[in-house]
Amino acid sequence: MNKLQPRVRFFNYSSVKAALGYDDTTATYTHSLNGDWQFQYLASPLDIPDEFFTAAYDKMQWSTIQVPGHMELQGYGEPNYTNLDFPIPADPPEVPSKNPTGLYYRTFDYQRQLDRQILRFDGVDSFFKVWVNGQSLGDGHGSRLMTEFDVTDLLVEGENTIAIEVDKWSKYSFLEDQDQWWLSGIFRDVTLLDETALNDIQITPVFKDDQWQARIVLGETGDHFAPVHATIFDGETAIINTTLTDPETMIDVPDAKEWNDEEPNLYTLVLSLSEDGPFVPMRFGFRRIEMLDDQICLNGVPILINGVNRHEFDPRRGRALTREYIRSEVTQIKSLHINAIRTSHYPDAPYFYDVCDEIGLMVFDECDLETHGVNGIDAPCKDPYWKEEFVERGQRMVHRDFDHPSIIVWSLGNESNFGPNFVAMANAIRAIDPSGMIHYEPDQETVVTDMYSTMYTAIDELEKRATRYGHIKPHILCEYDHAMGAGPGSLQDYQDVFRLYPGLQGGFIWEWKDHGIAQDTPTGTKYVWGGAFNEPVNDGIFCIDGLARPDRVPSPGLVEFSRVIQPFAFFVAQNHVVVRSLYHYRTLTDLTLRWTLVSAGVEVASGNEPIAALAAGRLSHVLTLAVPAGSLEDAQLTLSVVTNEAVGIFEKGSVLAFDQVAYHGVPAQTPADVKVSFSPSKLVLTCNDSEVRVDLGTGNVAQLNLHGTSVLRDEMALNVDRMPICNDWKIMDDRKQDHLAPLSYRLEHFAIAKSEDTVMVLLQQRVKPLVRQWGIELETMLWISASGLSVQTRGWFDGEDQPTEVPRIGYDLPLTAPAEKISWYGNGPTEAYPDSYLSCPIGSYERSRAEWGFDYVVPQEAGNRMGVRRASVTLAQTQTALQVTGAEPLNLNVVGAGGVTLQAETQTDDLRIDAKVAGLGSNACGPLPLERYRVYTAPFDYAFMLHF
Repeated sequence: MNKLQPRVRFFNYSSVKAALGYDDTTATYTHSLNGDWQFQYLASPLDIPDEFFTAAYDKMQWSTIQVPGHMELQGYGEPNYTNLDFPIPADPPEVPSKNPTGLYYRTFDYQRQLDRQILRFDGVDSFFKVWVNGQSLGDGHGSRLMTEFDVTDLLVEGENTIAIEVDKWSKYSFLEDQDQWWLSGIFRDVTLLDETALNDIQITPVFKDDQWQARIVLGETGDHFAPVHATIFDGETAIINTTLTDPETMIDVPDAKEWNDEEPNLYTLVLSLSEDGPFVPMRFGFRRIEMLDDQICLNGVPILINGVNRHEFDPRRGRALTREYIRSEVTQIKSLHINAIRTSHYPDAPYFYDVCDEIGLMVFDECDLETHGVNGIDAPCKDPYWKEEFVERGQRMVHRDFDHPSIIVWSLGNESNFGPNFVAMANAIRAIDPSGMIHYEPDQETVVTDMYSTMYTAIDELEKRATRYGHIKPHILCEYDHAMGAGPGSLQDYQDVFRLYPGLQGGFIWEWKDHGIAQDTPTGTKYVWGGAFNEPVNDGIFCIDGLARPDRVPSPGLVEFSRVIQPFAFFVAQNHVVVRSLYHYRTLTDLTLRWTLVSAGVEVASGNEPIAALAAGRLSHVLTLAVPAGSLEDAQLTLSVVTNEAVGIFEKGSVLAFDQVAYHGVPAQTPADVKVSFSPSKLVLTCNDSEVRVDLGTGNVAQLNLHGTSVLRDEMALNVDRMPICNDWKIMDDRKQDHLAPLSYRLEHFAIAKSEDTVMVLLQQRVKPLVRQWGIELETMLWISASGLSVQTRGWFDGEDQPTEVPRIGYDLPLTAPAEKISWYGNGPTEAYPDSYLSCPIGSYERSRAEWGFDYVVPQEAGNRMGVRRASVTLAQTQTALQVTGAEPLNLNVVGAGGVTLQAETQTDDLRIDAKVAGLGSNACGPLPLERYRVYTAPFDYAFMLHF
């Protein structure tokens, strides 16, 4: 009867000023029972002496122990690491008779101040019983959940006693198999609280008719609701004063500043039953989590989770974390551009959420539940015996953490199969928080969850689901890129697909940090893993699987992850740079682009360019770097975005993002006058007397006009097919089934950045075949300056039926006139393919159209030139010379219009500028080309320039 029902965690303060300080360690009405306790360690609860039960504590033999702390890390018993298997018989709900037990005892002085006295335990592993002044108070379980008792009638003025029995194993241990060191004891705060009749506070932000409101629901212990004085503060400024006369009240908050992970604006509600106090503060934020267009959105903006799974762990203290450690670690996580944490696999210490609220981290708050080692046919999630416990654990989590704006999703637990007990838990959570979102990975049919969640899914499988037709729930990787030892790899590849597909909303790396236990040796500190304590059942090094070492020193993998998820992207062409903000909400106003140009290891030039105010998701202006003209040997251009003033946790001078690109020099240029104009169907980019037109339906370059002469008769477009050769005949049916041509094109988005002499257009296109479902996501940067049109393209094949390989990847330029003459520097003079080019040394060559493609008896693909660094294609009639250069060697070909041979009767030609072409092989009566000569549908990127 003494145990309280689940509720929010709060404190009473003696003044408004103290309440706004939000430091419960200084609260007048809070009495910490942390510190040294007397302690006795036993092999079993059966060994507890009678003196303990009769409160004859002075007749017992005591040692000491620190609270909070674990028994095993203070010399009482041994740690045991397992990932899946239980180190006790898997026979729920029975526990072994040999069950290490700790007896805790201390005295404390107390003077009553307010009406009620509450004894709070923030974390005890795994089962405990409590006696106050020799009277049984009750028991508690749920190791990472808050347990509270009303001790008003048991306390006396002056000296009091408290005694606690803690059992390492209980039937509830079978619900707490969370890939961890099995560490028991009182590992979180123990606190005695003075309270008034105010018993619970739930604040729900509501956005309605473009206006923020705060729904305040209060609980009191009396039979009748007593009026409550309420003040909402923005910082230290009171913005609303009112009296709440009903348990539920809706308050309008004009011009409210929203909370998000980039701009974590917080408000404080201060409540009191009397104008003289005591005062109860509760921080909250205005933010809404909702599903829009099949995406999880925060304040109307789709989220992208760049997250980590985080176990609570200190290599010397285990899960008994100090506040200083929590703040330092969470701030370190934020400083690495990580924006979300999954509390794997239990609710964290309460102070963790305060820090996340303050500095801006999104949290998946996970219930204290994992039954991994007993997930057989009779898994607890399907057993009615455990239903009430499942439901209660979910309720306790949500009630305790309800008011934290950083919590955007409730997670039901981890790796515990799926069954009716989870359905009951989810229903109970929605009854408390109807607007909250729910996650649970084993619910693969999304019966109760708002998102589809998987672990360690391969990138191609992610793409397949992301490109399915119809409405599907968004996909979150609750665990991916397992960070054990060297690695993890493919971080950029995952990030690419997260950014490409709206339905893929990111994920959480497994895991943040190694949880190795520190041991001091004559040669220094070492960190040990499962088996170090001679555990008969252990999972070895599987706890050494984090992005950081146990001492939080970043691994190379963590450095790489931070670079991959940095909040700015760079687009570069010659000496022109555009910076793109990848933030979702924040506008930054005081940034600098710092650059350095190095040639053969020697700095050639450097500088700083101011970046104008840059809104979330937007492009900067084109920034022009003052680099020396001409070409340089082995040159690299390094770029950084640097803060000029402190931004959140980032100090002045912090590098928020960096990149390095190969630099190929800047040719001498004439002055350029660049103009941009729009119509509903096209974008026109003019540079002096040349012009580039972009079709705003397809996203393709529709016309290239060089000094008054139109070069293209149709759109310049990416293609993947070519005329078959004899050695393709056996695979032509497959190619026909893949429908490699024709392709259709759709512009999904575009953005423009400009300076006086340069403009960049960023295009995002969707390329699709007929009939089939596969496609290509294409990102292209078009740069127009006095030098010409620079094309930089990145592409990703996707779809469940995507072809494994294609004959080529590159652009077709349909020319207005036949190619009269082609000159180039590259492999030549005859055609060259990846498996047939040794007779074609690199050099400067020139051929007429008639000499270009070999005239095979059976008409087929011919004429490709490899390794082309530069080329000039002179058109008949106009004598216009189309000049092409590549940042890297290209493939170049001239074919008849529509891709036929040059010997066919066509009126004009197509110019092909390819990133990749397939080898020839001898499959007409032999093998296909070797694998290294094939063009697989892997991500690709390449660049070339068409000079004005």
